[in-house]
Amino acid sequence: MMMEENFMAMLQFPQPKLVEKTGEGTWRLTGRVILPEDGSLDRAAALLGEDYPALAAAEKVRGGAVRPGDLVVRLGQPEVLAGKTTFDEGFTVEVGASAELTAQSRRAAVYGLRTVFEAGELAFGRLADWPCTNERGLHLDAGRKYYTKDWIMERVKDLSRNRMNVLWLHFSENEGFRIDSERHPEVPSRFHLTKDEVREIIALCGELFVDINPALDCPGHLGAALLEHPRWRLNREMAEPLYSALDITNPDARAFLLELVDEYAELFAGSKVFHIGGDEFIDFNHFERFPEMDACARERLGPDCGGVDLYVDFLNQVIAHVRAKGFQVRVWNDGLFRPDQAEHVELDRNVQIAFWSNWDKGMAPLKAFLDRGYQVVNYHSEYLYFILLIRKDYSDPDPDKILTQWHPGMFPTHPVSGPQTLDPKSEQMLGCCYSIWSDWPDLEDEEEVDRRSRDSIRAFGIRCWQ
Repeated sequence: MMMEENFMAMLQFPQPKLVEKTGEGTWRLTGRVILPEDGSLDRAAALLGEDYPALAAAEKVRGGAVRPGDLVVRLGQPEVLAGKTTFDEGFTVEVGASAELTAQSRRAAVYGLRTVFEAGELAFGRLADWPCTNERGLHLDAGRKYYTKDWIMERVKDLSRNRMNVLWLHFSENEGFRIDSERHPEVPSRFHLTKDEVREIIALCGELFVDINPALDCPGHLGAALLEHPRWRLNREMAEPLYSALDITNPDARAFLLELVDEYAELFAGSKVFHIGGDEFIDFNHFERFPEMDACARERLGPDCGGVDLYVDFLNQVIAHVRAKGFQVRVWNDGLFRPDQAEHVELDRNVQIAFWSNWDKGMAPLKAFLDRGYQVVNYHSEYLYFILLIRKDYSDPDPDKILTQWHPGMFPTHPVSGPQTLDPKSEQMLGCCYSIWSDWPDLEDEEEVDRRSRDSIRAFGIRCWQ
């Protein structure tokens, strides 16, 4: 029992970074909650009331004179946070006869409200808090496994509880394609989200100030999308076409992929970043097994070019196409700048790098991306990958290890160059992301996925805030 209590204590957010006590009194909400007059926090306050009965029961008003026992919520830039790296998510609470929460943004106001109501009672004085990591994301593989709208919406609420600020909805995989399509109705799997359901999820994210971004992996991981289009699978030497890979030598196949991108760019028009994947397209150690790629590269890109250049050229085409629609773009690291490949086509310099693994010595180390000026996100697969599978070399992410052994600047170790770190405050460091991968989609139901991953996601949120 004692061990369980100690563990649960570890999964509480730490005391705010600044706490100043100015008297012997304490404040507890006995009056009203005064919200900004523009109404921008009304819905968030109502949703937070589901977690905090005192907030739910309190009268909520917009503006007006302050009385003892009231909680005032304002948006502004507190002087105490000047010069600190807060990612515009910091807040202060001045406590006396009433309490005044001043937040740098609406998202920060949500975090401040949670801090106030989780404490329940505050000593007279001042507190301030802010995160130490910018992006604190959850990448949900809702492609392999069908997750219901209601379950995903509960995860959005959990993200807010864990002070995490991005949901990545990964909806296309070899085992399933999980959002409805009007342009290609043959593509979605039997069980999938309707666009109206996705819009409900997007709306809830907006109400809780959690960003939501799409992830449509290409040119690999397209097995489900290509199920009805086998002619667009990539040919390989002395074997059947690769079922999961798009034939990037074929202009019609490329056009098919861009039509899908267009449709979901429209659905996620309010999102900031579009993750286009790029990982595990082929076995990157063996481009020679795909001679048609080499031939196409020489014809289109130049006599010295090969399959790797055609791959990078494809990524650049998709990146430019997506960026033209108003998104920043993100790709995985494993196929890029490999020391065993001589690349003649340079990857777009403004793309974000999702750095997940260095398990293969043929993968480029983190330094290869940093030296070229790329911004990176830490998806550390050894600590931050929850995977639905049973395998001797896999165990679920350990919340204790996340809290005590990992830190946001610790990237996967490279088998040749060794440990890799980056200062979380570096301009090249965009943040960190925890991933739920549904490799064996029928292994467990969605509630069991939540049960198994809940504590490690919570630990991740805490570690990225500290």
